[in-house]
Amino acid sequence: MFDPITIGIFVINLALVYHVFRTGRSPMWLMALGLLSISGFVVGGLAILANLGLWVAYIFFAILPDMWSSAPARRFADNIVNAADPGRGYREKQRQVAMVGSVDAKRALAEECIKMGRFADAVELYESAMAGPLGENDPALLKGLARAKMLSGDGAASEALYIRLKQADPAASDADAELDYARALALQGKNDAAVRQYETVVPRYPGEEARCRFALLLLQLGRQPQAQQLFREILDSVKGAPGYYRRRQAEWVKIARQNLK
Repeated sequence: MFDPITIGIFVINLALVYHVFRTGRSPMWLMALGLLSISGFVVGGLAILANLGLWVAYIFFAILPDMWSSAPARRFADNIVNAADPGRGYREKQRQVAMVGSVDAKRALAEECIKMGRFADAVELYESAMAGPLGENDPALLKGLARAKMLSGDGAASEALYIRLKQADPAASDADAELDYARALALQGKNDAAVRQYETVVPRYPGEEARCRFALLLLQLGRQPQAQQLFREILDSVKGAPGYYRRRQAEWVKIARQNLK
């Protein structure tokens, strides 16, 4: 009666009962799992097939939908589709702009253009989105346009937009915006201001990009000891770090290794 198979069935059903409670599934699942758990002790072999059928049904109707609707699963699926068709995201967002023409649609397409290196197109889209009465001081649009201007090489316009962003919503000027602001200053040759900005953003930036870009600027300015110190800090920071962090910072670690003497 209490053979290992029967005990195993009971334990699996108990785990599924916990999942039902945790996810708020229908009480019907609890009834079915409870009855089949009891039947395993009474009926014996026939209950094994019934339990297997219930497990398959629960996995198919309850567990898999949760898995595929999760953010990691959606990102994984999007990455697979984008690898097979790199222009799919751009075309879909382009259709949304053509059909809807909303501010959000234009902003999404502009972000896609930045990913593709189409910075002039991104600038045009952001400027079009900001043309409405509510868009002029929208923090998301200001930040996006400032980044697109910086990436297109227009440091002066980018700097002015980041100043407007800080005035419109100081909280929206996050670490990424502060880094791009430093880059916009450097584009104009405002090296002293860029150094001060980098010194502000490096300690709070969540990754090695800010430290690496600051080190590269210091190299250009002939400040070798400071640059070398930053490159060493980049390599030290990834020692013993989790694998996911090392993978995300691989580009900056490679640059640090190439420049470290």
